Amino acid sequence: MIYVGLDVHKAFSSMEALNPATGEVQEFKRVATNQEALGEALAQVAGPKTVVLEAGRNSLYLAAMLDPLADEVWVVDPAELRKLQKGTAHTDPHDAAGLAFWAAKGVLRPLWRPDAETMNLRELTRGKTALTGIATQLRNKVRSLLARHGCECPYSDLLGVKAQQWLAQVKDRIPGYAAQVLEALERLLPAAQAEVDQLEPPLRQEARRHPGARRLQTIPGIGPFLGLALAAEIGDIHRFASPTKLRGYSGLTAKVDQSSRRLSYGPLTKRGNRHLRYAAVLAAQRMAQMKSADARFKRAYLMVAFKHGRNPAKVDCARRILDLAHHLLTHEEDYRAPRSIGAAVAPAKGRRRVRQAATA
Repeated sequence: MIYVGLDVHKAFSSMEALNPATGEVQEFKRVATNQEALGEALAQVAGPKTVVLEAGRNSLYLAAMLDPLADEVWVVDPAELRKLQKGTAHTDPHDAAGLAFWAAKGVLRPLWRPDAETMNLRELTRGKTALTGIATQLRNKVRSLLARHGCECPYSDLLGVKAQQWLAQVKDRIPGYAAQVLEALERLLPAAQAEVDQLEPPLRQEARRHPGARRLQTIPGIGPFLGLALAAEIGDIHRFASPTKLRGYSGLTAKVDQSSRRLSYGPLTKRGNRHLRYAAVLAAQRMAQMKSADARFKRAYLMVAFKHGRNPAKVDCARRILDLAHHLLTHEEDYRAPRSIGAAVAPAKGRRRVRQAATA
């Protein structure tokens, strides 16, 4: 097997092929980043070949484009290559050579690549998250502009009937160009919210159809959006041997520094799938706000919040949700809330009355 390292850039890429059996090296310094040019370059590499490239913004698209041109296509973690190449020259040809060399050594391993259906669901959930963020930014801009001119909106929903009536009354109090900016924001906000609302029907339909999303929706606080987002970002649950691996993939694990008997934990690594991390923390926040949430989660949240604050409590609850999701998806079970232990124990006075009635 010949390993081909590909350091990808927008217009041109560097490529180097390594034959580990003979040590022969073929170097292609500047190859246009398109299917035709890459195909011509790969055709000059004789024998079965494995193309290795770093994960990036368009790496999955490039991997799919290169699949017909090579026997295997690997997408690897760029952080792993940086650790291996630390202390050496950082150039495009050198990175391409490093990809081929360390892949041939068996040090670099390919990342999991989602299938077309999973990628389509991810685009749906990530797109809704992005559009919701834009609508939220517009709402905050409107409130901030009004506050700068002494107008605090008393209503939570700026698109509600009462809020719109209130805005019509205070518009005359906004002077100069601020009034023009306010009108522009008022035109953009309904349009952005309308785009978010258009994604709701397909999202709910996919959440009903997807078995993993249906199973995750049995957890308190997780609805169609979060169930589908968690299921799409997790993908194949069997690639995670344990809940700890899923935690690490989400980046919700703490950095560990150990030397001899000294062991310290730092901030979150935040390495991995940030969309999964966002969905897990959002699910934890909703569960913390629920009055009828699972007593175990609620108790754990309150204990950590009392000692360390709300944000660490949300992270702790998000880890527990990922552990639960791993169990449900692995064993193909729906969530069943535990029975309340306190409800099964009668009060002391009631027990005495029952004992007295029995003796009578």
